Amino acid sequence: MNKLAALWLLICLSLAGSACAGNLLAVKQGNRPPFSFRDGQGKATGIEVDVVVEALRRAGRGVTFREAPNVRLLPFVKGDGIDLAVSVRGSDGDGTYFSDEFIRYENVAISRRNRHIVLHAIPDLDHYTFAIWQNGWRDLGPDFQARYRPSADGRFPANYFQPANQNAQNRMFWVGRVDLIIVDKKVFEWYRKQFSAELNTRVELDYHPIFAATTGFQVAFRNREVRDTFNRALHAMRQDHSYDDIVARYGMAQSP
Repeated sequence: MNKLAALWLLICLSLAGSACAGNLLAVKQGNRPPFSFRDGQGKATGIEVDVVVEALRRAGRGVTFREAPNVRLLPFVKGDGIDLAVSVRGSDGDGTYFSDEFIRYENVAISRRNRHIVLHAIPDLDHYTFAIWQNGWRDLGPDFQARYRPSADGRFPANYFQPANQNAQNRMFWVGRVDLIIVDKKVFEWYRKQFSAELNTRVELDYHPIFAATTGFQVAFRNREVRDTFNRALHAMRQDHSYDDIVARYGMAQSP
């Protein structure tokens, strides 16, 4: 790369892409394979990343990703340079425009069969320890939220554990530190494969579908026009099955 090109790249990055031929800056949560993670070369990848990249490509825009903790994905702050936030939920307002649902998580409670755990409804979780993703108490409906939201001093019920990331969450289950894991099926199967070389992940399991069938997430945009073009591209991707091709790229089942 010559000096002029390097200087231009530096300017682009410092301006969060606003001066760079339609390039946008996205903020996303990291380390959630197969949905969002970095490959061996440090490049952002995963189902969510590839869907956003392709939809924006069809809209004539490029995108660069920056990672942030889940709690910092929203709201947008004036002057922060962020154009979109990936995998959030909400409705339009205060200069933020939400896309159509672009990803769905099929969340279930999973236990080892030899523990003979029976779950009929959310209150049954009170009898068992479980591991869930960061801030998962907010994502599984009002009944779960009311039961497992933190107290005023930030403490969770004694049976609720939310490790720092989903690698730690899944490992916690496989090493037997909790009775149950609450997780998306694709995420669970991804880590089940990753841990198979060091842990016994071939045990029989029970799946407890006590939550709403799926949980959907959106992309939040600072610009309404960009949101609208993203929605149109997303619809086209579902119609021509390129969306399903992205899902299959990560060895996962295609979307319904």
